[in-house]
Parts: sequence; structure tokens; C-alpha cells
Amino acid sequence: MKTAYTWEEIEAWRDRVHRRTPSRAITTKRQALSFVNETGFCFAFKAENSELPCLWHAACGMRDPLMPEHTHHDPAISFVWEMKNVLPSEGKIYYGKLLKKRPMMVSLEYLPYFYVLSHRTGLRGEYQREFLKERLSVTARDIMDALEDSSPQTTKGLKLATGHLTKSTRVHFDRAMAELQEKMFLVKVAELDDPFTFVWAPLRTAYVREVRAARRFTPETARTRILERYFRNQRVSSVPAIAHLFRWDRQAIFHTLGRLVRDGVITTGIKVEGKDHRYYCLTEGGQ
Repeated sequence: MKTAYTWEEIEAWRDRVHRRTPSRAITTKRQALSFVNETGFCFAFKAENSELPCLWHAACGMRDPLMPEHTHHDPAISFVWEMKNVLPSEGKIYYGKLLKKRPMMVSLEYLPYFYVLSHRTGLRGEYQREFLKERLSVTARDIMDALEDSSPQTTKGLKLATGHLTKSTRVHFDRAMAELQEKMFLVKVAELDDPFTFVWAPLRTAYVREVRAARRFTPETARTRILERYFRNQRVSSVPAIAHLFRWDRQAIFHTLGRLVRDGVITTGIKVEGKDHRYYCLTEGGQ
């Protein structure tokens, strides 16, 4: 097995797995669902420095596509926009802001692992307990109160219920919605037209099966499954890159990497031309 790579070699390998070539470009709903299921988790519209697979890049069939000035007229952007509406509304994937506050798509297989690592239990009233521990903002609590009273609800309905309908309160509302998505308390379940709006529900009621499945896994198991899939997507990575993306404790990252090394999934001591970090690489047997 090779112990040294150029960055171009790594990126060329990712071009295939991330479907960033014209011959592997994604053009259909079936292909989009397969892409999410195969990668386990991916960004929807933007992946900086190939940090994860990205559906938009795959729809373009390009490594570094340029964001068009008029996104509404771009076929690849329109396709991703349709998929991030259709696939979650059919209950086939999860869509929300989990990593780096950016929209992500997660397969139903991997959703329980992310749920475990968000420290959610899925028990009724959990958001209230988090608020009392000062781990949830007032606006976020009010939004969850409104959803517990009536669910699902549109964005406008939640703004009305929580007194955040004016422009001056929009920033607080948007920040709380992002907070609740990142902490996996709520999820978008549909998009409506005329007028255009999102529809929201508590995640624990929208994905009952996945929430129940999460209770069978420990955080260490969840990290192991996610990191193994991550290396099958990325091939090569480092502790700083993993910590920056997932925001996990470094001691936990080293522990999980050690487990994957012992299991023969990845190997360590890999050198990348022009880079100083210590790199880990997917083994030939793990590919």
C-alpha cells in the first residue's frame, strides 16, 4: 500500500466517489437517492476543499463548479433544490443543518448515528429540560412549545406563535431555527407553494424509527460508523480536518481512529505532498 500521495491523486480518487465527472454526473431522482445512501451523508449545495461529497457538485459532474449568478435558472441548482424538497418529504432521507450550519442530506441508515451524537434521546419534554440547563435559547424553546402544541407548522405559523413576525425579530428567529436543526430537535418535512414556505415538525415524531434505533448505539459506536463512512468517502484525512468538520473532542477522535486502525479500516503514517499534518488513509482492503 502506498504511504505517500499528492493532493491531486487524492482529489482524483474523490472525483470518482463524489461523482464529480461528466460521465458519473447525477441527473435523476433515483440517482440522487442512491448518492445519499451510498455516501451516507453529504452537503447539498456547497463543499469547500472537498470536505464531503456534495449533491450539487455531483449534479454538475465537476470538482469545483462556480455558483451561477442567477441560481434559479441553473439546471443543477434547480435539480438539487427539487431533491432537497422531494426526498425528505417522501421520508427517504433527512435534510437539515447539522455540520458547519450548512444544509446536509443524511441517509436513514446514518441518521441514528448523528442523532446519538447530538445527545438527543427523543423523549417527550427533552427540549424543556435542555432549556432549564441553559443549553437552549428562549426563542428556540418557544418554537418547540408551539410545535408541541400543534405540529406540523409552517414557518409563518411558528413566527406568529412565537411573536417573531416582524423584520426586527427575524434574526433571532432564524438563529433559533438553525440552533434547533443543529441540535436535532426539529426538521423540515415539506415545502409549500403559493405562498412558498417550509413546514416543520419535531424530529422525534418525523423520524420515529430512526430515533428508536439510535437508542441502541453508544456515542463511540456512532463515531466509529460515521468516521468509517467518512474515510470511504474521502480516502485521506487528518485529525484537524475531522475536528473542524464534526466538532468532536480530539481525544474522542484519536480513540475512534485507533479503533479503525486496529480493525484494519484505515492506516496511519501517510504523507501528503506539501502538507505537514499526520494523515490517515483508507486501507486497500477497506476500499
